[in-house]
Amino acid sequence: MPTTSDAANPSTPGLVRGRYYHETVAFEVEGVIHRVCKYGFEKWSQSGFCDMFSLPQTTDEDGRPVNREGDTDENPIKLVGCTNGEFESLIEVMYPLSLKGPPTLTKEQWTGVLKLSRLWDMPEVAHVAIGKLSEFDLKPVEKIKLGKEHGVPTWLKEGYTILVDDLSKASLTEMTVLGWETAFRILWARDEIARAAQATTSSGGYWVNSNDIRCGYCWRQYGALTPIVAGSAVCSTYCSQSYSSGVTVVNAPYTSLSATTSQTLADAKSKMVADKVAEVFEEELRSAEERNTLP
Repeated sequence: MPTTSDAANPSTPGLVRGRYYHETVAFEVEGVIHRVCKYGFEKWSQSGFCDMFSLPQTTDEDGRPVNREGDTDENPIKLVGCTNGEFESLIEVMYPLSLKGPPTLTKEQWTGVLKLSRLWDMPEVAHVAIGKLSEFDLKPVEKIKLGKEHGVPTWLKEGYTILVDDLSKASLTEMTVLGWETAFRILWARDEIARAAQATTSSGGYWVNSNDIRCGYCWRQYGALTPIVAGSAVCSTYCSQSYSSGVTVVNAPYTSLSATTSQTLADAKSKMVADKVAEVFEEELRSAEERNTLP
């Protein structure tokens, strides 16, 4: 940005530019001309806007200066990959007309802001857009779709966790939006969790609440249902025998995590879902984390 030591204009000798001497640039989006201050793009974008704006002015064969792209409405910088509505929403955020903070935009408008902030490498603008979009009631499929497209790891984790845990949270039509590969991964993760959680007689395992486990020696020898001591290998409460001699369960075991509302087992299932999401979608989550890093 120009400083007070810069000459204001050859036609006004003796004057210097103040702190707030903003240069403007003309952009064309879908046939619409916009003239805005350069400083917003220079400040917030880490892409090529600064280099574009700093290109030296050339001269024609007669030595007359030639206007650079963006200097005039007749020769604007033509922006592709965005709609005029998306660009105007971005401008509202970059140059707010209110002192109360970011403008009030719709979900679709904030999505456009997020799209362009990623396209033009504006991480701090993207951070604002993500915060505002998170205030909306985004469906699981929306979180996954937007998270993949625009690098938002939190939305990806939340969306995948919800659907891997409960597929009824999305309709068949919504699932088709994600594509067959993503849908297959969600189904595969659910199946893996079901296999791990479902115990059969042949597998020799089942789920029990730790509060229902008693010392087997006390029960066989004395008919006493002595609770086991967490972190101990022996029954220090009654018989002083090792738990390796056996334990007994006072309530019926569960053959599936879904068969009980026990908070302990519910937490175990939540951990299984979280671990499986982290495993199956590891590459997507890592990529989103990299894109979402603030400078």
